Amino acid sequence: MESHLARHLTSETTGLNRMLTFNNRDRTLSRQRGAQLLPGQPRVYLDDGKLRTYLRKAHLTFDLDKIAPHLWLVVTPHHAHISALHHQAVRGRVPVVAESPHLHLVWYHDRIFIKPIPPYLLSHAFWDYIGETDKELWKTLAGFMRTYAYLIQFEVDFCKAQSQELGLIPARDDGQDPITFERFATFIAPFSKIHDSEVSPRFHFGELRLTRLNMFARVFLRKATYHHINAQWNTYLGTFMTPFLTVFVILNTVLTAMQVDLGVLNLPQVSNSWGVFAVACRWFSVLTILLVATALIFIFIVIVFMLIHDQVFSYKVRQAKKKDAIAAAQLKSGVV
Repeated sequence: MESHLARHLTSETTGLNRMLTFNNRDRTLSRQRGAQLLPGQPRVYLDDGKLRTYLRKAHLTFDLDKIAPHLWLVVTPHHAHISALHHQAVRGRVPVVAESPHLHLVWYHDRIFIKPIPPYLLSHAFWDYIGETDKELWKTLAGFMRTYAYLIQFEVDFCKAQSQELGLIPARDDGQDPITFERFATFIAPFSKIHDSEVSPRFHFGELRLTRLNMFARVFLRKATYHHINAQWNTYLGTFMTPFLTVFVILNTVLTAMQVDLGVLNLPQVSNSWGVFAVACRWFSVLTILLVATALIFIFIVIVFMLIHDQVFSYKVRQAKKKDAIAAAQLKSGVV
């Protein structure tokens, strides 16, 4: 497969992990020493015929690839829309390790899910094997590795990724030599240079918001949700009950104000002191209705503005990508 990455791996580096060898004649992987197991995955043998099945299940993102043509409607349409690992905390997000490929760089309120790099992806021989045997998987893995070129931008990101808490990057190679930031940066750099045409559709985008994916799943995937976060039914139903209760409170406020107004109109002639109070009640009820109406109109305008703003920004990014992909990555929406 001709690409920036393929040429780099072929001519300039041997990777960070050398425990695998690739036999181009029969297109098989083997270990240089030890049991014939996939590095980092002791349950998968290299020669049992199920290797590709495991790799496809562990890395392909079928659902996201399916809805990718529509994702520009709800997310920034650029693969570089990924905050560095240290900046995730600045944005109030806690990185959470998730092995599911469908959750990689999916965020939900104060969490963002990140899939670790398995040791075999640091092997030159493994990339030769995938390039020869499974082009679809190669494109997915290349896109996955490209995300780490943006996640790990500074040494503080690298240290955080290698911490015991996260363990997103192996700490040592197969020779037990430390994988330093400098070594990793040299290895990961070519991934940032590959184009969208060389990766799977999901990785044409960066971070994805889970709430919007859940909405898209109901329309494009015919599923109730993309991923269940809440295991308890009361929490799950609460996401539906909150807007209903909000509408109920608003309507109840308006109806109460209308009842006060009608009640004042039907009052018999009263003394001056109570008459002033009745007039005040009537005007206050009218004012309450006007305030509720104004608030609803304001919220509606804000929602419409946000929708239009997102679409205009997405259009600008897509147009900028046609001229200069690097410049497009620097565009900011200015709205959270």
